[in-house]
Amino acid sequence: MEESNNLLYIDDNIYDLPQEERLVGGYLYDKHNQELGRLQGLLVDADNLTVRYAVFTEGGFLFTDGKTILLPRLLYHAIDMGKIKIDWSRESLQQAPTIHSLEDISKSEERAILSYFDQEPYWEDHTLDPEEPSAGDAPSA
Repeated sequence: MEESNNLLYIDDNIYDLPQEERLVGGYLYDKHNQELGRLQGLLVDADNLTVRYAVFTEGGFLFTDGKTILLPRLLYHAIDMGKIKIDWSRESLQQAPTIHSLEDISKSEERAILSYFDQEPYWEDHTLDPEEPSAGDAPSA
């Protein structure tokens, strides 16, 4: 059985979230400053409410569902009241991997999404080993 995560879907700007994370209902704009639509909700860590993804639905018309796209937290930022910017084009977002359900996202689905957006999995420790020299250190002779 595939390991699932501990994400909670929030579709309202609850007061437990920091003010800067209360973006549900805000309008998302792409790198060309074209409006893409509204953020439907957030996926947060159920234990500490750390925001992991914004939930956006691309397309859909009348009674058809659009494609649900998860935007990793480091990819977007609020630039004005109710306006959220992402440095990706609409076309690139349309190619992003999707999920089967907001209530049960698997680690493999998350890995595919994070990989597509060139992000490291947040659940893995990416700290530098103190024994390894950093890129700015000169080798010792």
